[in-house]
This record gives sequence, structure tokens and C-alpha cells, in this order.
Amino acid sequence: MNNTEYYDRLGVDKNASQDEIKKAYRKLSKKYHPDLNHEPGAEDKYKEVQEAFETLGDEQKRAQYDQFGPAGAQGGFGGQGGFGGYQQQGGFGDFSDLGDIFSQMFGGGYDPNRPRKGQDLQYRMRLTFEEAIFGKETTIKFKRGDGSQHEIKVTVPAGVETGQQMRLAGQGEEGFNGGPHGDLFVVFQVSASRDGFERDGADVYLEQKISFVTAALGDDIQVKTVHGEVKLRIPAGTQTGKRFRLSGKGAPRLRGNGNGDQFVVVTVDVPTKLNKEQKKALEAFQEATTGTKRKGFFDKL
Repeated sequence: MNNTEYYDRLGVDKNASQDEIKKAYRKLSKKYHPDLNHEPGAEDKYKEVQEAFETLGDEQKRAQYDQFGPAGAQGGFGGQGGFGGYQQQGGFGDFSDLGDIFSQMFGGGYDPNRPRKGQDLQYRMRLTFEEAIFGKETTIKFKRGDGSQHEIKVTVPAGVETGQQMRLAGQGEEGFNGGPHGDLFVVFQVSASRDGFERDGADVYLEQKISFVTAALGDDIQVKTVHGEVKLRIPAGTQTGKRFRLSGKGAPRLRGNGNGDQFVVVTVDVPTKLNKEQKKALEAFQEATTGTKRKGFFDKL
């Protein structure tokens, strides 16, 4: 795989902005989500999209991918990630071992019996849209290289997103010669919302249909938020695409205080079928607005 494959998976140019990448990811993850799309191959497509976004959605991983390809994105050339920052394994293997090789080559006093830290492990955790926003406590099971199975409690912080990871110190492989255990990195994968919500960081977006009458005359409507339903005032003359902001109704900020906002984008729902009374009402509206009467069949004849 070359260093354009991830861009191709998302259908974006290599010079695409982060907003364009996020928009493409939201669209494709919703399209191929296995809970929503049951066609053969949809789940594989979904996993490919997730993998591509985990790299391209992170500026540092993306830079490594652009320069070195998949090995760079996976940490083969070093890199920082997660909530605390760590050096990933892969590519060249354990960098402490690489240092041992240099010591042997250049006479650095290498001690083969010195204590060494164990290998790091990775665990992928799938979260629902709501679990990622509010966090949760759960128990996970994972195996180490020696075949032993471990069960530990994990507290998922509120506000995590796909591709972010949490470091659990000392939960990795056993160390060598009495050295400390490696670490366990829990990588999060968030499912698409079943309620139509989409996220961009701490902000949440929702498309809301309103009737032609509500758009023209204005009204108070109830809209969903991740925190429950709230009242939203629709002013008279609202047009399709109008965006309303609900302050503090988004997701918690992972590294900050408070919540993001929810943005409601309205779409005016134009009726496709009208009964006689509705037609007469609209014809009267047209006549009152334009001063002209809509001609029927006998008028035209």
C-alpha cells in the first residue's frame, strides 16, 4: 500500500483540509456502518474508512504517513499519540533493543542481564455514539503473549473520539530480567449515531426538518440533543440551510472545561401531496402575495 491509499479510501485529495477529511469520514462511516448497512462487504469498507481516518484525522500521524507511508503512521518511525503521548512499537521494534545493538557495535558496555521493560499491548474498544460522549465504566478482557488472560476495569473519559487512545500503565507484557511491565493502550472506535447526530470535536450537528408553514410563520419546535429534547424558536421566514446554535448542548471537551455546542440545520419539508383544502389555502396565499390567481383548467380553456 502506498501513501495515497488512505486518501483514496476517503475519496479526498492529498491536499484536503482537515474539515474536508472529517466531512468525508462522517459521510462514509454513516454509509457503511454495519448497524445501518447490511450489504455484503459493507463492514469491511467501514473498517477501511475507520483505519484511514485514524491516521489522516491526526495531523502528526498524517505527516508521518505522507512521508513514510503506513509504517510511519503505525509508529514505525516514532511518534506521539494518545492522551499522554507515547512512543509506539512497530517497524524497527523496541527502541531500547536498537540502543543495545549500537552499544554492542561501539563498545558501550552492554549488559545482557539488565532489566528491560516489557512490550506494549493494544486493545480496540468499540463505543456507541452516546458512550463516547458521556463516557462509561466497563471491564475488558485481553491476553498477553504468555497466554494468560487478564480482566481489568476501565473508565472511559467523556468526550473521546475515534482514533484516540488511553494508556494503562503496567498492563502490557511482562518485563525482562525483572524489568517493569509494558503498557496497554486502549484505542477507541466510535459507532455512528442512530439519531442523526454527527460530531466535529466537541460540537454536535443535527439536521432538522420543519414544515412549510413553520418556516413561513415561525413557531416553537422540539429538537433532539444528546442531553435530551429542548425547545427551539423558529422565526418567521426561515429558509432551508439556516443554522441555529444551542450553546453547551454538545459533547464534553476532553481536555477543557464544559461542553461544545449543538448546531441545528433546518430543512424546509415541501409537501408532495395536498388535499383540496390545502390546495385552496395555498392558492389563496399565492393570490394574496402576488395579486394573481392561479388558473385552473376551465380558466385556461
